[in-house]
Amino acid sequence: MLLNHSPAPEFFICNKKVFLQGEEHITRISERSVLILMISGTLRFLENGSEISLEAGDYYIQRQQLLQQGIPLSDPPVYYYVEFFGSFSDGDAGLDLRGRYDAARVLRLAEQLCEATKAKSCNPFTLSAYMYRIFGELSGDNRSRNSTATLVKSYLESEYASEISMQQLAKKFGYTEDYLTRIFKKEFCITPHRHLINTRMEHALWLLENTDIPAERVASSVGYGDFSAFWRAFKARYKLSPGEIRKKQIVSSI
Repeated sequence: MLLNHSPAPEFFICNKKVFLQGEEHITRISERSVLILMISGTLRFLENGSEISLEAGDYYIQRQQLLQQGIPLSDPPVYYYVEFFGSFSDGDAGLDLRGRYDAARVLRLAEQLCEATKAKSCNPFTLSAYMYRIFGELSGDNRSRNSTATLVKSYLESEYASEISMQQLAKKFGYTEDYLTRIFKKEFCITPHRHLINTRMEHALWLLENTDIPAERVASSVGYGDFSAFWRAFKARYKLSPGEIRKKQIVSSI
């Protein structure tokens, strides 16, 4: 899902939000979409039942007419928010709903937009211009889309030993399974599922060649609860079974 360039988003308001200890995100169905630019802390909320977690340097667009529900926070967040009216669709042209941003450039624009919002003499064209500059920075050079794919890749490579499904990835990153697969494949020429398997197999191969850990424990250490599924995946990748790899390594060390 992307924020469309056309029709152009319509600015409503901009402000800075500082959460107090124990305060939660408001539970609501907003009539407007909201761009969140995280400054510090961690913001967590449910959006139509899916948990969204944002940290410093993240941006996120909450779409209008979706239910957002507050959940407990341990590290009170601080962020700028821009409320606007916009249209959304699936496709390749537009701004991703989530990504990372360059704080040095974007936060200054957000600060200027907030100041302009409070000035009674400021006209709507100026306010819209600031908002469009912010959106332009977020979408410039495909930085946001690439960062989303990179975030998914980093997550897979650090959490490969955990149980991971495309449904879980979609919930974690706030996109549909099809969209995540599409941007990941466009960026890395491989699907997230295949990259996860390859990462697991590479770690398993290293363990089999460099340790005496039993193959069953190797399987569980790289995220497989079913040894037969691990055996099939390993054999498909390396054309040798885990046992054959281990025997080959023993022979070569004699």
